[in-house]
Amino acid sequence: MLEMKGMIKMLNKKWAKLLKSVICLLALLGVVMYAVVIPWSLSTFVEQYPEFSNFFTPWLIFICLTAIPVYIILAFGWSVSGEIGKDMCFTSKNAKSLRGVMLCLAFEAGLFFTGNIALWIANLNFLGVVLASTVLCIFIACIAVVVNILAHLVEKASAIREENESYI
Repeated sequence: MLEMKGMIKMLNKKWAKLLKSVICLLALLGVVMYAVVIPWSLSTFVEQYPEFSNFFTPWLIFICLTAIPVYIILAFGWSVSGEIGKDMCFTSKNAKSLRGVMLCLAFEAGLFFTGNIALWIANLNFLGVVLASTVLCIFIACIAVVVNILAHLVEKASAIREENESYI
């Protein structure tokens, strides 16, 4: 039994390291996207269509604002992976982190939808982009619901784990 627990702890440490590696990769990819690819894409669009030069600054600000919840989500992921590495997968702390992820996802969906509508009303967006963004926002909101369900299940598992530990 002790040998099995040792193997599980070792496996959890490996999973935690892998998860932290993925988070680092996503953070780096985000920096490249937000600092290089998006500004370059916007400037290329404005070069090809100079009549849309007034789009550049509002869109750059808007897209950069969407990075905030993304990096907060990565921070929550880092916290959860640290707990996994300590073999503390089902804890109230992880449930709170997952609820934080859910709130960030909901905020991101709302921000992206509202921003696209505001830019469209300001005549700085196209209806096709608004429609495509709406589909993306619905997808993000669905992921938020799934994460909220996971948070609830982790909280329940945490309560069961604490109850079992109190009997030992």
